[in-house]
Amino acid sequence: MRTAFLATAALALIGAGVVAPAQAAKERVRIVASLPNLGSIAREIGGDRVEVMTIALGVQDAHFVDPKPSYIVRLRAANLLLVNGLDLEVGWIPPLVQGARTARLMPGGLSYVDCSTGIQVLEVPSSLSRSEGDVHPYGNPHYLADPINAESVAGTIADALKRVDPDDAEKYEARRRNWVGRLHTAMFGAELVGLVGGAKLAREAAAGNLDLLLDGTRMGGQPLRSRLGGWLGAMQPYRGRPIVTYHRDFSYFAARFGLRIVAHLEPKPGIPPAPKHLEEITALLKTGAARVIVTRPYVEHRSTDLVASRTGATVLTQPQEAGGAPGTDDYLALIDHMTRAIAQALRETGTPPPIGAPTPTAGG
Repeated sequence: MRTAFLATAALALIGAGVVAPAQAAKERVRIVASLPNLGSIAREIGGDRVEVMTIALGVQDAHFVDPKPSYIVRLRAANLLLVNGLDLEVGWIPPLVQGARTARLMPGGLSYVDCSTGIQVLEVPSSLSRSEGDVHPYGNPHYLADPINAESVAGTIADALKRVDPDDAEKYEARRRNWVGRLHTAMFGAELVGLVGGAKLAREAAAGNLDLLLDGTRMGGQPLRSRLGGWLGAMQPYRGRPIVTYHRDFSYFAARFGLRIVAHLEPKPGIPPAPKHLEEITALLKTGAARVIVTRPYVEHRSTDLVASRTGATVLTQPQEAGGAPGTDDYLALIDHMTRAIAQALRETGTPPPIGAPTPTAGG
């Protein structure tokens, strides 16, 4: 009688919301991402199974973020810490991790996820010297400016989620495949993906063989290149076009889309341009070497504005992290914003590629 009474009472409490039922919703995986792009991809892979907190803002310089004590509190409760790696966050992630005093958040720990794993890194220095400026010893860390690298990052994040939450591994893998499919369609266009397959196109692009595939394979009497759409298709008319950038953070974008970076406003990474260097850039642009200067939201604009006023060049301010400009709330929207804006600037300035200029290719 007592057992029956207790069972009835328990059911009544459950119905009233006082006692959680045995099949209560499982706690979500808590993720702390250093940068908005990583947080965006993690949300896509994790869906409603994850709770994502991003430290840096899309309008901030990822090299310099204030390691606030409140971040340490969030880190201690995190199941995963996603970092860009390649020493991009070297000034602020290590203090936060040390402050959290949690072994699993240390490099090599269960919860520490270096998203640069598997990336084909550009601009790895052959030697290190402080005289060369703020050189990254492991290479250029701005790899997510190339959308092909985002597929690798999605795989790294999915693997980490499967490791800490194996019960939902199939869900994470399904969401990863879905998101990568959307990435392929955005990159190559739906028609070409339907004909060749997004996975093969991405593999050939990563290996530097995409041009060979597009020009060497014919379908319906036309080379496959005639079916190219998406971001690559939109940027195709501007292959070989020269640009100037402020920092060395557009190298991956330029390599993937076939642009040529002919100069940087920073004479060396992290070193502001001196008057003599600005004079050299001005003289270069007056020869017609480039008509577009690409810069970032958070760097000083006096230098770019000065050069533009003297040469008539167009200054294009572009974010490299989700949320860095209106309409860039997620990673795919960010890349769409970047390709549209840069293509428009190159179209409007009408800069022809120099005769005989080589076209760079990423990963090949």
